[in-house]
Amino acid sequence: EVKEVLFQTKSLQPVVEAFVFNDGKMTNLLALKGTVPIYYKGHQYNIPMKICITKEYPQKAPIAYVTPTKDMRIHRGHPNVNESGSVYMSYPLWQAGSNLVTLIIALSESFSKKPPVYRATTAQRRPPQYRQQQPQQAYPVARPVARPQYQQQQQQQQAVQRHPSTNLYQASNPYADPKAQRKEELLQKAREALTTNTVERLSAQTEEITRLLDYEQKLKQNKLALARGKAEMEHEKKLLESSIAALDTQGKTLNAWISENKNKEVDVDEAIDGRDTWSKQILDEVAKDSAIEDALYALDKALEDGRITLDVFMKQVRRLSKQQFQHRALTHKIMEQQQQKKAMEM
Repeated sequence: EVKEVLFQTKSLQPVVEAFVFNDGKMTNLLALKGTVPIYYKGHQYNIPMKICITKEYPQKAPIAYVTPTKDMRIHRGHPNVNESGSVYMSYPLWQAGSNLVTLIIALSESFSKKPPVYRATTAQRRPPQYRQQQPQQAYPVARPVARPQYQQQQQQQQAVQRHPSTNLYQASNPYADPKAQRKEELLQKAREALTTNTVERLSAQTEEITRLLDYEQKLKQNKLALARGKAEMEHEKKLLESSIAALDTQGKTLNAWISENKNKEVDVDEAIDGRDTWSKQILDEVAKDSAIEDALYALDKALEDGRITLDVFMKQVRRLSKQQFQHRALTHKIMEQQQQKKAMEM
């Protein structure tokens, strides 16, 4: 931004100076020091200024000062500059898109409507005993861009300054030429158009950056969800592999037993037996539970066929249901004990 300002406004130069804040703190700040051109009543003037860039920039606006020379005075009651030279205009409200370029343009446009300084008369610059006192004339500071071919006109302007009743610039001033005025107007419009376009593009780019940042946040969240899902699937995969290995081992054991007992006569009641006391007890309880279930079914059919009365049916169902509940409760308790034992062994 500083390079762009220096390219557009040759009269400003970057410096590093000590700056004292209102609370007494002092620090070194980068500042743009020089003059800002304005156009007042068809003529160009140069307003001496200093623009300090604080560490909070661009969140906060720079600090701007008008720095009049010894032969200049600040207009009292200026809407944007106080008597100490501090600029307190909002140029315009500092917001997203504001930068040093738009600041210089805003200062130039505001001061072109009402210059903040005027050239002091001879009586204001010198004691009364050296020169007859002259009334103050409040016209803007006249500092046209110096060019070698206009040295003669500048000498004439110096002569005019001794006569306040005469216009500060003569008609021969090159900036009073209609073509020059037209050129300056076109340049001003071009600068305004470029500034507007730059602000619009910056606003669009800011919105695009915000949208992309939102997408990035969503992608990060999705990445974390995928990572968690992948970890869960890896864990489930290990459990399945462990179960497959256990089933494979049991299958091999079962196949070996079948091969060993292929030609043997097997007693059905003794073929299936528990490996320990708890397993045997569970088999007995499950068998009793299944037998009671079959008995209840038979009672239901007998009642339906009219072979037993309702009183007999209710009495037998109450007795068998009580026994079935006890068998199931015991089975559940034994299974819990087995799981606890297995967990302790692991």
